Amino acid sequence: MSSKIRIYINKNLETNNTLDFDVNDSHYLNHVMRVKKNDQITVFNSKDGEFLAEIYHLNKKKITCKILKKNVLKVFKSNISLIFSLIKNTKLDFLIQKCTEIGVKQFIPVITDRSISKSINKARLFKIIKETAEQSGQVFLPEIKEVKKISDFLNTLNPKSKVFFGDINSKNIINNKLNINSENDIYFLVGPEGDFSLDEIKFLENVKNCTGVSLGNTILRSETAAIVGLTLFNSLFHQQ
Repeated sequence: MSSKIRIYINKNLETNNTLDFDVNDSHYLNHVMRVKKNDQITVFNSKDGEFLAEIYHLNKKKITCKILKKNVLKVFKSNISLIFSLIKNTKLDFLIQKCTEIGVKQFIPVITDRSISKSINKARLFKIIKETAEQSGQVFLPEIKEVKKISDFLNTLNPKSKVFFGDINSKNIINNKLNINSENDIYFLVGPEGDFSLDEIKFLENVKNCTGVSLGNTILRSETAAIVGLTLFNSLFHQQ
């Protein structure tokens, strides 16, 4: 069997060690992928990297694998975090999935004046992140931060960090002229459906490390703006 099966493991990974999969991953490997003893799969985590492993023991409820060797990868670790206003669950799921595929360091949910919701289900969103990372070849899983008010979060940021927010009226384009690099703490902020309120725009304009950027001449949905912005910023880091 091909080793294209990838499983994220929140455990230490080391060559020649064995590890047990949890109930959910064991069920997936057993009943969806129908693995057999000696089949090879790939396991990974954000700390140790990616490893080739072999099914060592299995029954209906439990699967154990043995780690054979570490895979040598050219891995891109994104240095940009996404700050987003809470939106409807179906659109939020799409945002989390696609932004994980693109590559993002952290997801930072915030409450704005026009936020649709006030809370998130972190366990459900982590499940989406895990499955997306497994499918897309990502090694570094983005962290999901706790929900905060937008002003509370921005006021506690390191003043050396840089925050860019989508602004259709801005003349700034996401390119090398923004003078950013992968050593900075970079945040990209997208507003809610209906955009930021006038008070919030005034607040953002007065935050020293906040800069508006244009994503084009059309009005984008929140989830679309997140995807476009992250793609443009990550392309800059790839060039450095």
